[in-house]
Amino acid sequence: MAAPDTAPDDTAPETAEVPAGRIARIGALLLGVVAAVLLLSWGTLRLLDRWDVRPASSPLARQTLEAPEPRLQTDEAADLARLRAAEDAELHRLAWVDRKAGLARIPIEDAMDLLARDGWP
Repeated sequence: MAAPDTAPDDTAPETAEVPAGRIARIGALLLGVVAAVLLLSWGTLRLLDRWDVRPASSPLARQTLEAPEPRLQTDEAADLARLRAAEDAELHRLAWVDRKAGLARIPIEDAMDLLARDGWP
């Protein structure tokens, strides 16, 4: 006994079609929803513009707080110039480091002359 031929025919054209009217109605519905959302958003923004109420300024908001160290550099060239000036001031002046111990700082030119004349101690 042979099995009945119940397999679907894959080569047959598809007959179920979506009506063009239904596609047009869905498209119109989507456009309507988008338009409604845009109008609602526009109206909300216009309403909020009318209610432009600024809160009272707090005394804390008027304070300028300085950031803790380390701070970001805002003017690198000026910072470098200040650093070099401070370094040059330290290198070219006489000062006591520890007066009781007799330890003093001398200008770098004098130190180089002493080292060249007397050698390394």
